Amino acid sequence: MTDSKISFSIEIANTLGLEEAILLEYLKNQESQNKVSLEKVCSDLGFWSDSRSAELLNNLIKRGLVSEANHEGMTYFSTKKPNQIKKLNTSNKWMPEKEVFDQINEYGIPQDFANLQIDDFKKLNEERNEEEKNWGVKFLRFVIKKWRHKEVEDNKRKKTQPMKKNWVPDDDAKEILIKSGINEDFIENEIPEFILYWTERKEESDIWNSKFIAHIRRQWGRFKDVKESDDLPSKMTSEWVPNNDFFEILELTDIPREFAENSKPEFIMYWKETGQSLSSWNSKFLQHVKYNWEKTNKGQTPQLSEQIDRRIESSWKIQENITNTTSQPDNQIIQEKFKKLKEKHHI
Repeated sequence: MTDSKISFSIEIANTLGLEEAILLEYLKNQESQNKVSLEKVCSDLGFWSDSRSAELLNNLIKRGLVSEANHEGMTYFSTKKPNQIKKLNTSNKWMPEKEVFDQINEYGIPQDFANLQIDDFKKLNEERNEEEKNWGVKFLRFVIKKWRHKEVEDNKRKKTQPMKKNWVPDDDAKEILIKSGINEDFIENEIPEFILYWTERKEESDIWNSKFIAHIRRQWGRFKDVKESDDLPSKMTSEWVPNNDFFEILELTDIPREFAENSKPEFIMYWKETGQSLSSWNSKFLQHVKYNWEKTNKGQTPQLSEQIDRRIESSWKIQENITNTTSQPDNQIIQEKFKKLKEKHHI
């Protein structure tokens, strides 16, 4: 060999194999000699045994990339000549040779699958009007690519499952939602609705937990937006905080925000202990803060003190037109409890 280096195509190596790619490139480099004997191949490529060189040559012959000829009792090998190049069209009724199907079978690809790819392969290459030395190798690459794509899709389908009636989100999904500040009871209460929705749609997925997280975040956002403007009364909770509207209104007064924040724990504790429901806690809290500020900062004459006390009591008192579901006996209980709470909190 005049050149001690052999370069080859990575694509051909991926398709044919590394050794076949090296041998094919070697034969192309020997085209000036037209024919190369097995003895020369073995001599030049001494890193293979004679039997291995013969085996690799036979592989290339089967794939239609190399031709062999006998001359004076000697066997010679050469790559396909340019005049053997063909265009793929319907007029030549091209079909893969048996050797191509043998190679496809070595990759574990069923022949039935390969047969289904023939029409698509021919149509694609007719549109491109390409020329190729060996359509068999190109078809082999085409089938392998299609098969790998099919395997990926099959694996994906295996992971997808329909929604089950006993489905529950995993602990990681719950933890993500709880750390986002979403109430755990709210999460649990949303599960049946989520299951019903996706059961009726009869869809399959492999990311049910991700869908559930997105669903809860949407529902929680709507719940928080509606909660303060909803006509339906709600009970006070430890997590309650005044909304932005409250603080915007507070800025119009001379009451510091810090004073309002300091008033919140007492307000929450009181209304939690009453167990009552109101439709607008922000308005009630605003009244409470205003009257507490007034009581703290104005002179305490007996008349003024009594007047302020009445206004404070009015601000804390439950209005019957807000919660009409309370019976007369319940009202008496509430009033007694209210009186005790006033004494307890020095109101």
